[in-house]
Amino acid sequence: MNVKIQDLKDVTIKGVNVAFTDTCEAYKETFFEWTAFPVVTGFKTGNIMSGVLQGWHHTPNFDVIEFHEDAEQFYFFEGTALMLFIDIVDGKPAMDTAQMVRIPAGVQLDIAAGKGHFVAVAEGCTFKAVVVSPVQEAPRMDLPEMICGE
Repeated sequence: MNVKIQDLKDVTIKGVNVAFTDTCEAYKETFFEWTAFPVVTGFKTGNIMSGVLQGWHHTPNFDVIEFHEDAEQFYFFEGTALMLFIDIVDGKPAMDTAQMVRIPAGVQLDIAAGKGHFVAVAEGCTFKAVVVSPVQEAPRMDLPEMICGE
């Protein structure tokens, strides 16, 4: 199944809150600068972890998705990523809801609990993102057919 890759700024994704952080104002003092991001995520637990996700260039073809019991927050800070999103309905991927989006650096995403997605691939050489998430499992679900970005 081919899915057109769309720029994130041109689409709405059910279950995903998006903020383009280039419009955020920085608070500056003599020796530091703080920029608060606008998307606030309510997690079900206080056991929160964070880390840096780095992805490399790969053909944007996906045959599996993952989902979580709780939300996840991403901040893309380097490179451009291509990421698949899909609704899960009655325990199955709803293939007609598949969206593949181009995510530039400077974007914050909040992915709702239960939203199908998979780790992004880099459009260029690499991308990097900070991920903040409760400690949680990442069950995977096979797709009935490969989703290919075009």
